[in-house]
Amino acid sequence: MKKVLSTVAALGLIAGLASTASAVEFKMSGKYLVEGAYLSDARGAGVVTTAVSDNPSDAYWLHTFEIKPTMKVNDKISMSSVIRLADDTMWGSSADTASTAANNNDVYVHQLYMDYASPIGNMRFGRTPAGTYGTNFMDSDKRADRVMLYPSFLADGPWSTLFYIEKSKDQQTGAILTPSATYQSDKDTDKYVARVYYKSDSLDSGLHYAYGRNMTEDSALLGVAQASIKDVKQELTAYGKYKMDNYFVNAELTHYFGSVDYTAATSVDYDSWAGMLQVGGKFDALTPSLMYFYAEGQDMNSTDREAALVGSTAAASGTGDMFEPLYILTGRNTGMLNTDIFSGNTGLLTTAGIHAIVAAADYAVSNQLTLHGAIGWAKADQAAITGYTNRDDSYGWEYNVGAAYKLLDNLTYEAHFGYLDTGDFFKSTATANDAENVYILTHSLTMTF
Repeated sequence: MKKVLSTVAALGLIAGLASTASAVEFKMSGKYLVEGAYLSDARGAGVVTTAVSDNPSDAYWLHTFEIKPTMKVNDKISMSSVIRLADDTMWGSSADTASTAANNNDVYVHQLYMDYASPIGNMRFGRTPAGTYGTNFMDSDKRADRVMLYPSFLADGPWSTLFYIEKSKDQQTGAILTPSATYQSDKDTDKYVARVYYKSDSLDSGLHYAYGRNMTEDSALLGVAQASIKDVKQELTAYGKYKMDNYFVNAELTHYFGSVDYTAATSVDYDSWAGMLQVGGKFDALTPSLMYFYAEGQDMNSTDREAALVGSTAAASGTGDMFEPLYILTGRNTGMLNTDIFSGNTGLLTTAGIHAIVAAADYAVSNQLTLHGAIGWAKADQAAITGYTNRDDSYGWEYNVGAAYKLLDNLTYEAHFGYLDTGDFFKSTATANDAENVYILTHSLTMTF
């Protein structure tokens, strides 16, 4: 409570100072989300991916409250922040291991950065938004510590560029000021990114290149214990969002490459692909679409790192937090492919990869009510992963229905139901017939201001 009162008092002070200084313009926006969920097959950390018989259900409530203050100092400088007083925080006392981090995120500064309109282009410094690039297929809703530059030499045309440096980890282990210490700069984890965009009335497209240098990864991932390694993971992503009359096409393709070099062991290469293609149209109140998405899985017979949904360490990164064409397989409450809330179960599916086809439609009944329906089929890209040899590759068929009702201009209620007719991939053994079907029910209330 003291943290909440301190935060509110600080914001009040900022607002008071802003109102008395004619050169400073202060604005604030935000949202409050409260959500309830029921999962038929869960053990306190999302849906159980090994869907054997007699799994218990799970039901919970959570909420998020964030405020976004912006202070414009002058025509050249502004300060922005995202402060979260709750961040997917579970109601009540929860012992869920996968949600421990969320329960600790009661009050914290999620983002804090300065924008400066410099003579060479717009610059941004600090803990910046680091969410979706292009489509929302592979990008998490996160933040990152960056120095960013939008050069001005292409600012007046359809082309634009972006360059930034991102600090992911500042390594500080070992006794300080001793020869064995590893807090030197060459032990840090950094990322260097260059982007180019082309935007017109009908096309939004871009190309993204990232060079990630990780000198601190735990080499035990591959069963070796080396004193030092060099982990370089590079990413090349192209996206395009095209609109023509009533039709639209969204596409994204990502390739990961690079290597992990050990001092006394065989190096391991990154080599993986992921992609998404969606076509659809808008016809009065009806918006149908057809989507295919793919993420490469890990071949057990390969020493390369081929799982596109697994990060540079053993931890799963999953599909994008805002990418939810299916409530269960890609839903944020299940932990199967999306790591937004639960990440304890993602290792299995993210390692196996996915091929999926989804047909969906939204229908605006009125200005207040919108209905949603979807049907999808999915399978593993690599069914023969560790512990799952000789399994069938079918994830199964999923069926979704949902509705969103706007109670007020800034208050919306949503309800969603998903049912997964599980395939043989989820059997407890290669010969068993015990894979349970899975269903989920969620509803939420979102207020924006």
